Amino acid sequence: MPALIQICIVIVTIGMLAIALMTIRMMSRIDKATEELSQLTHEVRGSVSKFDLATHETRALVASLRDCVPPVQRVVDRFEDVGQRTADLSSALLEGLELPVFAAAAVARGVRSGANHLLKRLMFRFTHRNSTIYGGYDHE
Repeated sequence: MPALIQICIVIVTIGMLAIALMTIRMMSRIDKATEELSQLTHEVRGSVSKFDLATHETRALVASLRDCVPPVQRVVDRFEDVGQRTADLSSALLEGLELPVFAAAAVARGVRSGANHLLKRLMFRFTHRNSTIYGGYDHE
């Protein structure tokens, strides 16, 4: 056999050996990836079961809240009624007391003003008793 053919056979054999090694390496990588994917699938199944449990608990909570909403709504309606009654009562009370209180304040202001004016005049008269403004001293 010629040397060229022998060299080609050796090169082809080395190439086939390299391809076989690469295939084996690729198969081990694929095996590792498959194993990791299997672990991931197992973990996802565990998470899904936990998610299902959380969903079930959430549904139970929502159902419980649905049972609680009507009594709370009734209490809120009662508070609204009481608030409206209180507002109406305070409005009526203020309307009934407003005019008498303003009238009493006006009377007090008038009395104070009148008393102030009267006292000023009396004080002026007693302090200036002997002045010529009121006729002077003795005119007889």
